[in-house]
Amino acid sequence: GIGRWTAEIYAMFSLGRADVFAPADLALQESARRLFDLPDRPREAPLRRMASAWTPWRSVAAGLLWAYYRVETDREGIV
Repeated sequence: GIGRWTAEIYAMFSLGRADVFAPADLALQESARRLFDLPDRPREAPLRRMASAWTPWRSVAAGLLWAYYRVETDREGIV
């Protein structure tokens, strides 16, 4: 079967759902750490709670966090 992360990413990109978030994604965790000046990368549960404030646009928030990660780390090939 597929895991939760895969299902969340599929819902965001293939189904175009606007209110999905994948808090197990390491780039999202690292983006949140950097953007919110956290001492450590937030684990899945705390990041899921943080993202609940972004409803009904959590997929948009994820896209912004991925873009922030790409700029902060100077990495290509990330959304």
